[in-house]
Formats: sequence, structure tokens, C-alpha cells
Amino acid sequence: MVSWLMPFAILPKTYTFFFFDLFSQIAVVVFGLFILVKLYLQPARLEDVLPKTTTLRIWGVFIVAQLILMTYQSFAVGSTTRIYGLLHGLMMFIQVILSIWIAYTVQKMLIRSYADAVKFMKSVIITVAVYLGLIVLPQILYLFGMTSLSHWVNPIAHLFERHWENRDFYDNGSYVATSMRVNGFEPEAAYLALLVGIAFSPFLLMLIQEPLKAFKNRWIYWTALILGAASLGVLLLAKTTTGFLLIGILALVYWLAAPKKQKISLFFLGIIALLGVAVAYVAVPSIHSLLNTWIFQKGGTDNRLGGTIALIKTWLQHPLFGVGYGYEGQYIVDNLPEWSKNNFEYMQVYRKQAYPILNDLFGWLARYGLVFCLTFAWLLFSLIKRSLVILKEITGQFDERSMFYRISIKAFYMTVVVVVVVSAVTPSNVMSWPILLMLFFYWRVVHIAENDVFAKESEE
Repeated sequence: MVSWLMPFAILPKTYTFFFFDLFSQIAVVVFGLFILVKLYLQPARLEDVLPKTTTLRIWGVFIVAQLILMTYQSFAVGSTTRIYGLLHGLMMFIQVILSIWIAYTVQKMLIRSYADAVKFMKSVIITVAVYLGLIVLPQILYLFGMTSLSHWVNPIAHLFERHWENRDFYDNGSYVATSMRVNGFEPEAAYLALLVGIAFSPFLLMLIQEPLKAFKNRWIYWTALILGAASLGVLLLAKTTTGFLLIGILALVYWLAAPKKQKISLFFLGIIALLGVAVAYVAVPSIHSLLNTWIFQKGGTDNRLGGTIALIKTWLQHPLFGVGYGYEGQYIVDNLPEWSKNNFEYMQVYRKQAYPILNDLFGWLARYGLVFCLTFAWLLFSLIKRSLVILKEITGQFDERSMFYRISIKAFYMTVVVVVVVSAVTPSNVMSWPILLMLFFYWRVVHIAENDVFAKESEE
């Protein structure tokens, strides 16, 4: 039953711009109806899916503090198009909380055992294979000259592609046909890179890091290897700085997590790869242009850099509790360096609407403040601490359960590192349905593994 979650999660098309992004997608309807029907048929499950008392208290204090801040800011800032406003902001904030609760609840309801966790992960791998094969591959082939595929690419984009409001990225029928860059169903190429690099790649990479001889069903290993290589290709062909950043982070974390023997060979492979890229940069004009455009001579960074500086200033002005959800836009504009305003995107888009958060880490700090950011970091690190105990217990064990738990926990670590690093540079899209489902999947695996591993020990 758990297998149907990810196929709905990867359909990000928003059907209205009035609600919060996640609340405007088909997944919220499907997941929400499932939870309501499940609770109607089994009302006793309500107590089972509620978070622990301590967690509920933390969330309660957080919500009350945000409501107080939002009320205060509505009078302090006044009426402007750069903020959500009290009523709209309150609705959006409630939708954010509900989206997190829905992802948490649906995973807790469905992933209740080792077998459930395995089924979910198999469905994720199948979803990735279908997504890359039927959606992303035709887009790549279209870019390489097979324009007849527009009869597939554009109609499927019309059905499922998520669009930004008031942008001309989709005028030719789809993002691919207009921008000549791969995006899957995401609103632009960078978000496809985030989907592949954060939601899917960590598990695939940690799976192929296990010894091949330890797999009874080796097709799982080879499938992960093929999908991992395909994911690397997507990150490259997305032609976005975010994709190159993710390649670097994933490669580094993979190397750090590798056994000592693998580290040496991987180090030399990395050197060879870097030399190959250097030669290609010099000798291949297309590679030279690609790397210059998205790394060495990247332009159009004024808004991202200026917005980050403004967010840091906003946070330093309101360090403990932030400015409140939806009110950061006015403060960003007030704190923007003048040099960051002299560009087309700011003049035509950001000046006329709420200035977006272009750096998630400082966006969270500016919005929610240091107190609550550190509180949620403490909750995360407590889960990491528990998972380290489990990982220590199953190190060197190669039965199927131990391997699955080890792969999942190491993938969880990789996901956390990638999210933190990416968030410190650019939006990480961590509030997308696929990433939320994966994060709560790792959380469920830690709980299940904890009960499983230490229950076995008590029996011995």
C-alpha cells in the first residue's frame, strides 16, 4: 500500500497560486483524503500518529510565537505587495504546518515495519526509473535535436509541469522547448537538480557503496548503479549552477562515507575525472561554454547575492525570533544593496511582488529566528545521535536487514549534509513532497531499526 506515495509526490503542478505551493498540488488531496478515511475507519489510530508531547509543545510554542509576530508585523509594516498580509500569511503558514503534518502522518501510518520500509524504497527506485526514462530522457533527446518528441514533451508538460507565475519560461509549450534546458516536471532546471540530488541520489549512492558480493539479488545493485549514473547525467544536463554544486557535495560526502580501501581508489578516480574535465574545458568548445556559463563566469547573481546579504541583515536586526512568516519581503527590500537592484529580474519581477527567499538557511533565520532554528536543529541532531548508535551496532553485518538499515541511515546523513550546504547557498526546495516524504522515511527507518536491532539483542 505504501508504494503509491512517491508517484503522486513527483507531480508538482500547482492548480492555483492563492495557496501555499504544496497545498495546491494533487498530492495534498490524495494524502489528505487517505489520512481522513483511515482515521474514520480506524479512529484509534489518531493517538498513534500524534507526535510526542514534547514535540507537540515545541510546535505549539512555535506556532503561537509566529502568530504573535505576524500580528505585530501587520501593524508595523502596513499594507504592501511585498508581504503576504495577516490573513493570507496566516493561511499560508497554517498550510505549511499542515503539509509537514500530512507528510509525517502518511509515513507513520504506512511505514510501520521493515517490510513496509523496503516496499516504499522499492517504489521510490521504480518511480525514479520511470521518471527518468519517460519524462527526463525524452527532454534530453529533444535538446539533442529530436524535435519530433515535442509531441510527447509538450502535452505531458501541459498536464503535470509546475509553472512560476508571470514568467515566460513556458511560452513555447514547455520549459524544455522554451529554455532548452531539462526540468522534468519542475518549474525550472535548478529544481529538477534539487529533486534528483536531494530526494533520490543519497539512497542510490549509499546503496552502491555496499560491496557487490553482499547482495543476494545483484540486480538491485546494478539498477542503483545505472540510476545513479543517470542522475549524474541529469545534474550535468540540467545546465544549472545548483546541479554542479550538488555533484560536488554528493561526490565529497560519498568519498567521506566510503571505507578506507575505497577512499584511495576513489581519490585517484577523482583526480582522473578532474583532469578529464580540465582537458575537456580546454579542448571541447561546448564544455568550455557550459562551465563558463554556470561556474567560472556565471552572471545574473546580483539578486541571489543581494538577497542573501539582505536576509543576513534582517536576521541580525531580529536575531531571536525573526520577523514572522511572510513578512520578510519588505525587510529584504529595505536591506538590499543598491548595486543588486540594477538588473532586469529585479526591475520586472521582484520589485512588483514579495521578494523571494533566495537563500534558505538565512531565510529560515530571518523568518523564524535563532531560537526556533536551533530548537529544530536540536531535534534533528537527537535523531542523528540515535541513528549513530544503530549504525555502530550493524557495522560489519551483511544480512539484508542490516544492509538496508545501514544504507538508509547513511543516506539520511548525506541528505542532511546536502540540504544544509545547498540551503546556505540557494533555495533547497526541502518543502517539496518528494523531499518531505524521504526525510520522514529516514525518520521511520531509525525508529524501526532501533526497535528491531535492540529487540534482537535483548532476545540473545
